[in-house]
Amino acid sequence: MEAVQDQLTGGLKHLRSFKIEQGPGLLRFIAICAGLASFVCAVYEMTGIMSALSHPVQYILYVYICLFAFTTMLFEAKQEWFEKSGSLKMLGDYQEKLIKHCEFLTLMGGRGLFYIFQATLWLTFADTLSEFLEIGAACALGFVGILHLFAHWGIMPTNIVQRMIAKAEQLSGADINQNGVVGE
Repeated sequence: MEAVQDQLTGGLKHLRSFKIEQGPGLLRFIAICAGLASFVCAVYEMTGIMSALSHPVQYILYVYICLFAFTTMLFEAKQEWFEKSGSLKMLGDYQEKLIKHCEFLTLMGGRGLFYIFQATLWLTFADTLSEFLEIGAACALGFVGILHLFAHWGIMPTNIVQRMIAKAEQLSGADINQNGVVGE
């Protein structure tokens, strides 16, 4: 009985991976970096206890932004990471809830709009040009959001993406697209 249940659970996890539309590896990598930058920036902004007391609404927004940034990284990561490790099961459960209740996140276009929304949240905190952390996080998320929209609509030609991946592979020396060849 337990073996059947394990097989069903594995089958459901396998089906879940087909639900999420994912773009090329480089686009996902850039999105994870933008999400990580947003997360780090929000945590940095939340470190001041006095600001939490004097501006509690802003503090709550930073918590939301952390959650959104975490969600960004979760949806752009490889789905196999959540299937292989038992310690990441909570992340898979969180992702399942989001897939069920926020289905737009499963489409590249939906995530693109979500990333642009996050960018506008960051821009609300940028009162002056000296607030470069907020502006940087907003630009990164906005750029990734626009790329996701282009990829969703098929405007981003595959050959341009392939050239970008090849150049990134040449610079890093890593096989980003996992085709067995670096820089091709």
